[in-house]
Amino acid sequence: MELRIEAKNVELRKGWETRISEERDKLVRHYANFILHLRVTIEATTFHKAGGYVIKLVAGVPDDTLVVERTNESVRAALTAAFDVLNLQLKEKMRKKRQSLKVPAEEIPDATEA
Repeated sequence: MELRIEAKNVELRKGWETRISEERDKLVRHYANFILHLRVTIEATTFHKAGGYVIKLVAGVPDDTLVVERTNESVRAALTAAFDVLNLQLKEKMRKKRQSLKVPAEEIPDATEA
C-alpha cells in the first residue's frame, strides 16, 4: 500500500508519523492487498478561534475511494477517530463484496438436469 502524509499550516511531528504508521500497519494486517493507496492530510484550522486540526483520510480500494474527515483539538484524537471510521467503512465494503460473491443455491444449475 502506498502511503502519503501531508501537513498544511502545521509542522509534521515525529509522533504523528509514528501513530499513522501504526494505524497503517493495522490496516495492512486486516485488509491485505485490498487498500491500494492511503493519503493522510493533517491541517491546522485557521478559521476556528480556539484552533484545532482537521484530519482527512483518502483510501483507494478497487472500484471505489473512501474518504473520512474528522476535526478535533488534538491531532492524536482526530487520527484515532478517523482511522476507526475508515476501519468501519472497510469492514462494510468487504462485507458487501463477500455478499455479492455468494450465489444462492436456487441459481446454481443442477448437473443431473442437463
